[in-house]
Amino acid sequence: MFTYGNKFWSAKEYIFVQGRLCDSYPQELNNYFTDWKQPRSYKVKYEDQLDSADLTKHLNFFGPVKSYKYLDRYLPSALTITPDGFTIGKYEFTDSLDALNLITSDCTRRFQIGNSLKAVLSLWTTIADISQYIIMQKYAITHHGFLNNNSFDENRHYDVAALRKNQLKNFESKYYSFYYDPAVFSANQNIDSLFKNEDIKLIGVINRLKFDSPTRKIECYLYKDLEQKYYMSATPGFGNPFIEAYQNHSVGFGPAEHESIHILMGPCSTLFSEGIVGYYYSTRDTMEWKKNNRLVSQYPDFAMKNFMLNSNNFDFSPLSYAASAHLAVYLINTYGLEKYKQMGRYDDVKKGSEEIYHQPLDSLVTGWHQFFLKNKYILGPEREITIKVIPINLPDISSICVSGDDSQLGTWDPAKVKLIKQKDNSWIKTFRFAEGTILSYKITRGSWDKEALDDNGNILQNSTLEVKADETITIKINRWKDQKK
Repeated sequence: MFTYGNKFWSAKEYIFVQGRLCDSYPQELNNYFTDWKQPRSYKVKYEDQLDSADLTKHLNFFGPVKSYKYLDRYLPSALTITPDGFTIGKYEFTDSLDALNLITSDCTRRFQIGNSLKAVLSLWTTIADISQYIIMQKYAITHHGFLNNNSFDENRHYDVAALRKNQLKNFESKYYSFYYDPAVFSANQNIDSLFKNEDIKLIGVINRLKFDSPTRKIECYLYKDLEQKYYMSATPGFGNPFIEAYQNHSVGFGPAEHESIHILMGPCSTLFSEGIVGYYYSTRDTMEWKKNNRLVSQYPDFAMKNFMLNSNNFDFSPLSYAASAHLAVYLINTYGLEKYKQMGRYDDVKKGSEEIYHQPLDSLVTGWHQFFLKNKYILGPEREITIKVIPINLPDISSICVSGDDSQLGTWDPAKVKLIKQKDNSWIKTFRFAEGTILSYKITRGSWDKEALDDNGNILQNSTLEVKADETITIKINRWKDQKK
């Protein structure tokens, strides 16, 4: 995985490079450059104003390729500009929605360029830290890879459409085109039934959240693990939607519904998109609301206004998810679902608050804070929770682990928290959690390829526990995912 991270951002000045021909492009592009010139933390220069000292700094070329007059001076050898678009290696990209995000091998220049401003802005929907370059076409990643000293390397270039076609199976339902690795499922699961049930679940989402039915099928890509997801999608984490492409990419089967809500919500801020997902699950499952409310309650000084003002404050932590859900429950229950959807379209939340809710943002946040105080939950004393697993059929000598959404449970690492084998062949471990804590967890043998199944061989939903008193949770397991019938 290509992790430029601090190597790209630190120690050098960062300069946005503006194309000398940008004035011939839409006013929207010039507005971006005007905004970028305001902060003192970096500079914006026209491309013909760069001097020798600038070439030792971080240069970010942003905008349509045809907005640049002198771009060829700075290109790595792998990249060329043509009259109709751009090429990388032997691949040519000429469609108006083709775009490239590339960082040079010495980490001094980044190119966010495309054949239109829309194409370039599509790059902002993903994080380019899996590969050294990504190419997006029609709002989704189609190619990615790594350069060899700034030269194209065919052996490290991934055409993800070809990879998926060769390695993933397909199933068509009413609302979905599923592309999946068979290893996602256990040997004897009724896959057809599971996929068809996703249509039923999506209808529930549409009805509860008052979405329009999908205008086309949602492409749902299911990968067996993170490594496969990385090289077949170039996206980090367990789930990623490409909203305008009607695609979602997930490890395993579970996130399909979650990511589809993002797609139906449409382009909007991360806070509001994750918020409506949290609202959906909080209203469908009271335990989910309790969990979000109790997590937010542990942060009485949480600065909701700052959280809303800066999209970078949503850091994909449990608190961020819980806070966005908590805000969504307040706004939707108080002002209605449609206003919440409209608010999510605003980059400027102050303006959105004035135009949608007809009040300043400070007033909106004050209302949420009163809601917070009314629902605030104080956790109780610590309780002992013992997890005891009795494996009826243990196929090998590997350890048994618990994996869950708390740091004590490994934060969903399937191998991190091992139970201790007892003389009676049960496996036990005791934890201490505050009374009122709500936990989600699963049992594995150290890998998601070896997670516990139900007696019919189906992958289990997450188990949920509300800590109320000292308790021993006894779990009998007859089957594991890697077992055959």
